Amino acid sequence: MKATQMKSMITKVMTAGLVAGAFLFAGPKKAEAAQVNIGVQIGRPVVYPDYYAQRRAYYDRLRWEEARRAEIARREAWRHEQWVRAHRYAPRPYGYYGR
Repeated sequence: MKATQMKSMITKVMTAGLVAGAFLFAGPKKAEAAQVNIGVQIGRPVVYPDYYAQRRAYYDRLRWEEARRAEIARREAWRHEQWVRAHRYAPRPYGYYGR
């Protein structure tokens, strides 16, 4: 190869590189993709070991709460009955004694 051919080939390569670099810097910025995580599980799914025990305990708690509320209602009824009994024959306030 002659020296003039070599100089022109180097000039062409340098020009092509310069133009390519200019296009890279002048181009729009690439959009950053959102990060995606993929979970892989090997084997059968794990079942919570006390699921059925918790379910029984849930219904036991419901029954306990129902019994507690029934006891509270029974006590309130008894207290009201005692109040009525105490005030049935007692003198009325403000001097009223009617039935």
